[in-house]
Amino acid sequence: MPVFVANSETRSKRAVAVRFSNGLLNAEDQDRVAFKCYTHKETRSNPALATNHIVTAEVDGMLYVGKNFGPANRFSTENCDYYFGVHNRKTGKIQVISAALCQLEPMINDKQIVDEVDNKSFREKRDALAKDFGSGRNQRAVNKRLNNVLDDDMISATAVSVVDSQHTKDQVTELSETVKSETSAVPPHNKDATTPDEVYKLKDLISSEVLSSMSFKAQVFAGCTRENIVEWREKKEYFSFILDKLETLSLREDARMLQSQYLMYLQYLMKVYLMKSKDLARKFPLPSDWPAAVSKHILETFTREISEPGKRFQRCTPNRLKDLLLSHILVLSLKLSQFCLILDPLMIDLNLSHKRITTHAITLGCTIKKTKGNMDKDVYTAVLTVPLKFPEVKGKRAKNRIF
Repeated sequence: MPVFVANSETRSKRAVAVRFSNGLLNAEDQDRVAFKCYTHKETRSNPALATNHIVTAEVDGMLYVGKNFGPANRFSTENCDYYFGVHNRKTGKIQVISAALCQLEPMINDKQIVDEVDNKSFREKRDALAKDFGSGRNQRAVNKRLNNVLDDDMISATAVSVVDSQHTKDQVTELSETVKSETSAVPPHNKDATTPDEVYKLKDLISSEVLSSMSFKAQVFAGCTRENIVEWREKKEYFSFILDKLETLSLREDARMLQSQYLMYLQYLMKVYLMKSKDLARKFPLPSDWPAAVSKHILETFTREISEPGKRFQRCTPNRLKDLLLSHILVLSLKLSQFCLILDPLMIDLNLSHKRITTHAITLGCTIKKTKGNMDKDVYTAVLTVPLKFPEVKGKRAKNRIF
């Protein structure tokens, strides 16, 4: 639940609310927190700056800072606006107030310590803990593994020195890069992106022509009411993740239609992901009421045709294209969730285990957070942050593929 922050200095009529990135603030603990809200002073010359806020909170000697603008902003207003409703119990009316949302992150002053910790991998951090606090058995296991790594490095260096031909070296490098690109299920991305929104571009996932062809189909989402969503939920006409997002569509018509188009496209992708191999093997496997441009785009991107002389037509979905389809689903879901995606609804909709979907999210550069929900149930959340960090590729033998 967000915490409302009073800001008497700003001329903006927005209500500023914050949430902490590492926990929730109880109502009885709010008195211990000292909130401060800052707004740009030059608002007369540039009124747009009046909507930019910086909020600080100090509790138990720790300082938390949050912004609603720039790369640190977790709540993008590019495709949507945020509002709060204030209910007057006496009159029974609700006053709608424009909202500015901030996420507070802990601020650590010692930058050198932060850089040193961030530069270490998860395994290096775990090894350091085992050396300092682990049992004798764990310490011996860490030392043995590190010695084996050193031996492997020496063997690799010796093997490379034996190769005299530069042409042979180039061929080996080219082959390794080809295998890595073929086995990768990560969509086109910008590894040097400064904001999460710049990591994966929507135009790389679906073209503007394909998106515009869904305008007619998306109208059912753009014009839906609360009663429609309840009815669809009872009949299970759409996936639960899609219905959850329909409840938070933007009030702006252009942004609402754009969100509806992406949600309808995501509905199609999830349906294709759950289709059986025998159903996809047909010549026309997708429903006839889908837009032709969308069906063609999905089949060309995530399936392969097999045409052999004297044999009937066949279509299949190799494992790497199945993984690519799941990557597109997760990336679209991340963008529709402001890059903080609760994975449980998708796990249920796609019949996936938490290990399968969390591993795939990590492959896309996400960080997985596990919290306790209702009935003490584990809730998994994927967060896409920058700078982008992909997991290290282990040197396993690549499986032979036909496609």
